[in-house]
Amino acid sequence: MRVLFGSFPAITVLGGGVETQVRALQRELKSTGCVVELFDPWRRYEFAQYDLFHLFGADIGTYHLGRAVCALGARIAVSPEFYSRHRPWRLRAVLKLGMSLRRRGGFWTEHVICRELCEMAEMLLPNTRAEAALVEHGLGVRGKVVAVLPNGVEERFADATPDEFASKYGSDFILYVGHIGWARKNLLALLRVVERMQYPTVLIGHVIDNAYTRKCMEIIRRSRNITLIPALEHSSGLLASAYAACSVLVLPSQYETPGLAALEAGLAGARVCITRHGGTTEYFGEYAQYLEPRSLSSISAAIKRALAQPKDGRLREHIAANYLWRHSALRAQAAYERLIREGEAWRSSFT
Repeated sequence: MRVLFGSFPAITVLGGGVETQVRALQRELKSTGCVVELFDPWRRYEFAQYDLFHLFGADIGTYHLGRAVCALGARIAVSPEFYSRHRPWRLRAVLKLGMSLRRRGGFWTEHVICRELCEMAEMLLPNTRAEAALVEHGLGVRGKVVAVLPNGVEERFADATPDEFASKYGSDFILYVGHIGWARKNLLALLRVVERMQYPTVLIGHVIDNAYTRKCMEIIRRSRNITLIPALEHSSGLLASAYAACSVLVLPSQYETPGLAALEAGLAGARVCITRHGGTTEYFGEYAQYLEPRSLSSISAAIKRALAQPKDGRLREHIAANYLWRHSALRAQAAYERLIREGEAWRSSFT
C-alpha cells in the first residue's frame, strides 16, 4: 500500500503534536509494509500512483490542499483535529450562519471549512470518539467510513531516567511542555497559580512573540520558582529526563487532543494533571487529575491532588498497553485497508 500524508504548510515551522503524529505514523507504518510519503508542495504528483491521501487537519491551513487533491481524483482520508466546547445543537446553529454568510458575502468560517473537508473525504480518522460525535452531530457530516485513530507515544519514554535533567535543574517540580504564547494553551492561568503556590516549576517550549507571551514573561521574570528552558528537540534525551524528574506534568489548555506531552510524561512515570476538555478522559481515564481551565482554583486543586498521589505506575502501564505509536500504526493500516475495501461502494453512490 502506498499512502501520501499532507497537512498545513507551516507544520515544520510551528512543530508540535501534528508534526509528531505525522512523522511517528510514517515511521511505524513502514513496519507494516505500508509505504508513506510526506507531501512536498514543490513536487508534481500523479495521485493515481497512491492508494490514498491522508490529510491531517481540517481547517484554513489545509483547505486548498485538500480541495485540490480531491479535485484530482485522489481518495482522501481526513483526521479533522476538530474540537469545540459548544454543544452539537449550537454548532449546527453556528454552521448554518457561517454557510449563509459564505453564500451571501463570501465569508468563510472554520466550521464551514472543516465541514467541507470532511464531506470531501471518503474516510474520517478522528482522535477520539468525542471528536467523531462532534463532526457527525455538530457539523452534520454523515455517511462516512469512520475509524478512531488515537495519538500515541514513543516507547523510548518508558526508559527515561531523571538523572540527566536533575543534574542540571533539579527534580520534583511542576512541568509544562508546549508553546509559550498560544492562548489556547492557557499558560498564563498556570503561571498565576504556581506563582502563588511557590512550588518549583519548569517550562519547556518555543516562545512566541505576542502580547499573550509578554504577560506570561512578566510573571516568569519576577518569580524565583519558575525556570524557562527554550524548546528541546523532540528526540532530546534531556526532554525525556525532564518527564522522569518532574513531580507532575500539567497541561491547563482550553482543550487537548489529547496532549502528546501528557502521554510522553505518563509513560516516563510522571503524574499527569490535564484539562478535562478535548477527549482527554478517553485516553487517561482514572489515571490523571482533571482541571477546568477557566478556573484558577480548579487548576490549583487538581495540581495539589496530583502531587498528593503516589507514583504507582498505573498510568505508565495503561499508556504502554494502549497508546504506543505502533498501536496507532496498526489501527491506521486497518483503517486504510477498510477504506480501500469499502471505498468503491461509497464512490458508486455518486455515479
